[in-house]
Amino acid sequence: MASQMPRRQFVVTAGSVGAAGSAGCLSDIVDRSTGAGNTNEYWEYFHSQSEVAAELMETSVEEFQREQDAQLEMNWSTWDDINGGKWKNNIQNGNRPLLYDSTNSLTGQFIEPGWVKPVSEYRDRLDDEALENVEWALEMARSCYRGFDEELYEIPIGLEVGAPFIARADHFEAAGLSIEDDFPPENYEHLVQVATQLQEEGPGEYGFQIYGEHGDVTDEALVTWTASKGGYDGMYLDEEWSDVNYDNDIWKEATEQYVDLYREHGLSSEKAATASNEGAAQMLIQGEVSMYQGSTKGFGQFMSRAEEMIRDGTIVFGPSWEGDAGNRGDFFTQCVALMRKPDGVSEDAWQEREEMAIQWINKLLSADFQAAVPKSLATLPVRRDVWPDLEDDEALSRSNYISTLETTVEGMEHGWSSHPKMNAIQYNIAGPRFQEAIRGKISAEEACTRAAEEIRNQVDL
Repeated sequence: MASQMPRRQFVVTAGSVGAAGSAGCLSDIVDRSTGAGNTNEYWEYFHSQSEVAAELMETSVEEFQREQDAQLEMNWSTWDDINGGKWKNNIQNGNRPLLYDSTNSLTGQFIEPGWVKPVSEYRDRLDDEALENVEWALEMARSCYRGFDEELYEIPIGLEVGAPFIARADHFEAAGLSIEDDFPPENYEHLVQVATQLQEEGPGEYGFQIYGEHGDVTDEALVTWTASKGGYDGMYLDEEWSDVNYDNDIWKEATEQYVDLYREHGLSSEKAATASNEGAAQMLIQGEVSMYQGSTKGFGQFMSRAEEMIRDGTIVFGPSWEGDAGNRGDFFTQCVALMRKPDGVSEDAWQEREEMAIQWINKLLSADFQAAVPKSLATLPVRRDVWPDLEDDEALSRSNYISTLETTVEGMEHGWSSHPKMNAIQYNIAGPRFQEAIRGKISAEEACTRAAEEIRNQVDL
């Protein structure tokens, strides 16, 4: 594999808008802070997705500071900073930001202790026009916080909806397939059929790449299949957050099918067990594989590394199939949140800083920023009123990217849980077990059973 990056951690090149040079670590913030709440700290994660995401966020912060005559103290963070405990440790040690952005499945650890301000306490201070156009997304996002007292704790900025199929149109043509008629696959059997023909008659070495990196294996194609088939029974946790679902029949069947693509059908490279979603995208760019199913955020990677292939329709997207549950998979949010006032800070001082944070959220919900979301943050913008104009963009339309996201979100209702231990449930415990199945060390059924048992033994549900 030419490029293998940890889940949700994209190393920004030195030439990318100065991102690497300006990125600060959490220890830097602790050292330069004079006390909790005395600075306008913004812990920022969105930029880490790709070079184009970094450019959007840095430019937007600079614009905001000029427009508001304000200063945000930036902490350019990564997925590992959130998932690995750095954010939580710093908050526990008295260093609390004014606001943060993240993905919702990682933030229950901040919501449970009461550090995050519920949206109900400041919703009326947000821009009315923006709220009118994002209400549908706020309603969807409520499913992510079912285990907490309040309905909504974070404002969604973009939705990652399911895991779309992503393919090389030129490989389809060379293999005697039609990108219009044979893509995307209609079901699992059709997937095997198309991928086999791509591998046998097309220019790529492999017809369909799966990936087993333990930060990716459970949260892209696999959960898209299970959620579309079983609804809440196909999510990681049941609807009440009282138990895990990994060892039910829906997960066992889907996991076996996923593993079989590599171990039985031979449609993926020997890198399958350690490949990441980002690595599979790079293999598609290089022509080593002809198709895979992965994150919508791959679009940002393609725009950074293969923009012409997106603009001319060589790389195309397609929605996953609709399952028995009447949807095309799961979703999670790219979100922003306000923190509650820490002890030792005056109400007036915090209110002033909070007002600035509200204006930043309004900027993220503005039509201009939302129109930039698909090509940079590589998710579906939450403002529906910007969708029609996106069809006029060459890259978004020729690649079928925006139409794929719009199709996928229809009928979708199951969001990733913001359980405070979701990182263990979704990645740290389950991921290695599913990776073992791809390696052939244990069966798919055993991987599901072990993951569920270990989570029940180690996590307080």
